[in-house]
This record gives sequence, structure tokens and C-alpha cells, in this order.
Amino acid sequence: MVQIVSEIKLTHSLIALRSDGILELHTNSEHVYEINDVKENVEAFGKLTDYKKVPVLIIGGAFTSLSKEAREFMATEDSLKYSLCEAFLLASLPQKILINFYIKVNKPLVPTVVFTNKEKAVDWLKSFL
Repeated sequence: MVQIVSEIKLTHSLIALRSDGILELHTNSEHVYEINDVKENVEAFGKLTDYKKVPVLIIGGAFTSLSKEAREFMATEDSLKYSLCEAFLLASLPQKILINFYIKVNKPLVPTVVFTNKEKAVDWLKSFL
């Protein structure tokens, strides 16, 4: 059974390191993420992972969204310095469209996939461990 090893709670996100080595980011359901929010998340990623790259599961809240600047920054080396790969777990169609646009246009520097099933997302992330 997977357990939470440690976590950091921010005003816009809950970030937890799981016992299986996956970092899980839960976004605030009604937040529009700006670049500073993403930078705060990256800083928390580093603290939780001892500044090592790990698979990251990003679980979008029902109405979570991203500004253009946040989306562009997310694809950069500075944003992905602790991400081995990223799986987005999304429920709403607008979020799926936004993240698929991010993947195709911003071209993140690590493998990035959108899922609607948590078990499949975790299995994919584990393939990078």
C-alpha cells in the first residue's frame, strides 16, 4: 500500500512524496495558476525529493486553469528540473484540451501524458522508476 512520506501544503497546491517514489501534486480546484505559483511548486518539488528528478503525477482540480505565462514556463528546464516525467490526471474536457495544447505547442522537455484513470497514470509513471 502506497503511503505519503512527506508533504508541503501551499495556498494553491498540495504536494506529496509517495512511498513508491512518485511525487503527487493536487491543484486547488478553482485556481488559475500563474508563473509564481508554478515556481513555488517547483521549489516544493525540490525540497520533497532532496533535489532529485522523480516521476510527477499532477491531479487537476475541477476548475483548475493556467495562464499563458505559467504554461510556457512549465515546459522549461527550470520548471522541470525535478521532473523525470509528468502525468496529468484530468477530468474535464477543457483541461484536457489545455494540457494537450501545452504538450503539442510548448513541448515539455520530459515525457508528458494526459490520463483520465489514476491507476493507468501511476503505472505509466512507475515505468520510469
